[in-house]
Amino acid sequence: MLAGARTLTIDTSSGPVPVEIRLYLPEPYDTMFHARYEIDWPEGMVKSHSVGNDAIAALHGAIEKIGTELYLSKPHHDRTLWWLKPWLGYGFPLPKGARDLLIGHDQEFYGLDK
Repeated sequence: MLAGARTLTIDTSSGPVPVEIRLYLPEPYDTMFHARYEIDWPEGMVKSHSVGNDAIAALHGAIEKIGTELYLSKPHHDRTLWWLKPWLGYGFPLPKGARDLLIGHDQEFYGLDK
């Protein structure tokens, strides 16, 4: 079951292209839980999940994985990916070891603005 969705946008020479992100409610997985997500990039859909000891851990891991995929993407590096203007960032957290990649408002949320 869908927990939530967010649409980002990539600015291209032929106009804006939506990138929909879907996060699903965690489900039991053996003795653990997994939370699935999908990212609809223009090149094709990425499907992945995160596993945790409980539903909250699985959901948290999936949200951080989404953030990591966004921040490591070509549209991010090309600075053509955006969420809400004038918001700078995507509203997804990164794992502690990758927070130096955060930009703008995402960076401010963690008190990392320079």
